Amino acid sequence: MLFRSRATAALLLTGALVACALALSDGTAGAAGTVRAAPGTTPTDSASPTPTDTASPTPTPSSSPSTSPLAAITITPDTGNYVMSAANPSPVISGTITELAPGATTALPYANQSIVVADSVKGDTSLETDDAGGYSYQPSDPVPGETITVEVPATSTNSAAAAPPVMLSAQLLLTAKLSATEIKYGAAVSVTGTVTSYTAGGDAPLSGQPVQVYAAGGQLALTTETSSTGAFTASLPREATSLSWTVQAGGGPYTTATATLPMTVELPTVITGFKAALNPYWQVAYQGCLGLAAGTPGYVPSLSGLTIQYAASSHGPWHTLGKVPAGQRSYVCGDDGRTFTGTLPGQLSNAYYRAVYAGSAGGSATGYLSSASGTVRSWRSIDRITDFKVAPHSVHQGAKLTISGKLQYRPGSKWLDLTLRTVLIILRPPGSKTWYWILQARTNSKGDFSVTFADPLSASWAAEYQGGKNLLATMSSSVSVPVIK
Repeated sequence: MLFRSRATAALLLTGALVACALALSDGTAGAAGTVRAAPGTTPTDSASPTPTDTASPTPTPSSSPSTSPLAAITITPDTGNYVMSAANPSPVISGTITELAPGATTALPYANQSIVVADSVKGDTSLETDDAGGYSYQPSDPVPGETITVEVPATSTNSAAAAPPVMLSAQLLLTAKLSATEIKYGAAVSVTGTVTSYTAGGDAPLSGQPVQVYAAGGQLALTTETSSTGAFTASLPREATSLSWTVQAGGGPYTTATATLPMTVELPTVITGFKAALNPYWQVAYQGCLGLAAGTPGYVPSLSGLTIQYAASSHGPWHTLGKVPAGQRSYVCGDDGRTFTGTLPGQLSNAYYRAVYAGSAGGSATGYLSSASGTVRSWRSIDRITDFKVAPHSVHQGAKLTISGKLQYRPGSKWLDLTLRTVLIILRPPGSKTWYWILQARTNSKGDFSVTFADPLSASWAAEYQGGKNLLATMSSSVSVPVIK
């Protein structure tokens, strides 16, 4: 290698510049694609070059670098429990990251690479994946609503990626109870309870937490809010049917908790229009209406549990006369009630009567409260036919037969004669169970009656009084008289 002095180098550079200038002054071609005018002429005096005299410019290659495909990143979070509780005080966010190189068909672990955990409470944290591309993050002192996102930043070889955000929640605890679980319709009922959530130091009351109360069918009945102590209370609306209230709290950074509170509603009933009367044949005819108390919504579904009672005194003791048939035909009456009627055998000639409804237990269904009608007195005096005689005890066909007796009644402690009353003379043929009346007799001023007639056939004979106002019917003993042919 030859070395020159600075002066020599300067001379060489100056000579090169001069040679270049001389070349330009001689009219030789400069840059490609241009023509220089001859000495002593102007550019306009020069001949225009023909297309064949013009050289095409050579394209210049781009100096921008080429873009290479990037590896695709996939983040697969593990299935985790992100609810903070005593059993899970500090949830773990974990998963696996893989990368798929351009043109490859199998993803490989994104091993030993830096990733970022974005924590809404604690800020960003750098982590490094393990040999299998796995990651794990456990926040210290987690709080409800804390949101955590795992991110892979973009590099020169791979694209960026982010897992779905994970929000931590806390277990919410709800207690609730009713002031009464079995009520009469219209009675005031309230629901009370507390709402707390899990914290590292133990369950803590939640202040200002909304609490919803739902009626049957999921219909929202009311919304209330917890106090600073986490307690709540609210008055429930009236319900005419038994139901289960559903109390619910939670949502957002807290789990949802519900409580189901069954409540039996019993509707008040009333018996109106009750009447009872003892007829002459010792039958008590009754009627009335079993309905709901005024202002009570609903209806009476059945007469089951309705009975008729009697007593010698208006104050009892009461005895069951009989049940009202539940399946009888009835009509609407009163406040969405049912009519009832019937006849039962009487037990006393002078008695008080009432209708009593036992009600029905609600359980899971609507209940009906018991009720009783007012008392009704019905009486008739007892009577009798005494000194009953049939003569003769046997007769020839067509012969005369005389029947006689005395009719009396007892309005108090003594028997008195019944005057001017009609008495039927009745007979029952042999083998028959039916009595037939054949003629009438009338009592005199002493209550005596007597009648004579031709005996038509062999039969048992008796006398019957069919009763009257406040008088019971009565029948004498019977006497058999054969007819001799």
